[in-house]
Parts: sequence; C-alpha cells; structure tokens
Amino acid sequence: MNENKEWREDQKALTREILEEVNIVSFSVSMTGVNKGCYMDHLDGAFGYLSIQDALDRNWRVFDYDSDALLGSYTTIEDLLNGGWKVST
Repeated sequence: MNENKEWREDQKALTREILEEVNIVSFSVSMTGVNKGCYMDHLDGAFGYLSIQDALDRNWRVFDYDSDALLGSYTTIEDLLNGGWKVST
C-alpha cells in the first residue's frame, strides 16, 4: 500500500503516456494468466484494470480485477490520476 497522498510525478507521467497512446503492450501483458486490460494500482492498495476498448473510446473506467465491479469512472486521465489511480509498474 502506498502511504503517500498521491503518486510520484514520474509514475503519473508514465500513466499519462501509456493511456494517451493506448500502449498495446500495457494492455496485452498478463501477470495473472487472464488478460483483462491495463493493470491499475490505487493509492489505497486496490488493484484494478482498464479495458483496451475503454481506452480507445477515451472512457476511463477502472474495474476490480477479481470481481469486475466498477471501481471508478473518470472523464479524463487527470481525473483518473486525481482519483488515486496509476498504471501498474
């Protein structure tokens, strides 16, 4: 769990870059065997994913990896970052 109130600037910059470009590698690699999309980490320790279709549609919705429940929906990448999410690294 990250005890900081926000992610480091380099982590936020990498998240912006990956999501703006819809970096296919970030949406294709699976750490757990089932590929659901781009893995996301939350400041509170939550683990989720963003689907490639949502990224292509610029629809920034983060789902819980285990339950597929919607954890948050954001208008912009900045909103997503301000909501405590970043791309898992």
